[in-house]
Amino acid sequence: MSKAFTKEDAGGEDVVLPPRPRAAAGEERYITAEGYRAMQEELAALSIPLPREEKEALAFAGEGQARERARRARQLAAILEEVRVVTEVPDEARVFFGAWVTLEDEEGEETAYRIVGPDEADVKAGRLSVESPLARALLGKEEGESVRVERPRGAIEYTVTQVSYRPPTS
Repeated sequence: MSKAFTKEDAGGEDVVLPPRPRAAAGEERYITAEGYRAMQEELAALSIPLPREEKEALAFAGEGQARERARRARQLAAILEEVRVVTEVPDEARVFFGAWVTLEDEEGEETAYRIVGPDEADVKAGRLSVESPLARALLGKEEGESVRVERPRGAIEYTVTQVSYRPPTS
């Protein structure tokens, strides 16, 4: 591992710097209330002392997993201190932070995303970072409007078919 990504004063162990999006100086980072709660719950679970059997399993597997748990706990604590929870919606008919948006592509395929902060983004889970090109193009749009987004494999056009600030019911 490159020394550029470790701390020298880590007591002999390599501590990898947390891989999380960095805010520019003075820039606020946003998160949904659900994302904030999920991170708090994950931090609480990491902070709970492990049962004896799990401690023994970690000892058997080596210290790597214990260090990873501690690293993730530090990362979550830092994120929770930095972010601002967004609960207000300026206009429920338009796409803003926290919206669930259903899009239809040029072939009629529908995809649904929630616009979230970069710390909670997971495209496979349908959570799109507000900083992504697609989310930026969608901000302020309403049902029926279209956006064109440049991708590495070419431009694509989406039409907004639904905007909601309540989770979809399945």
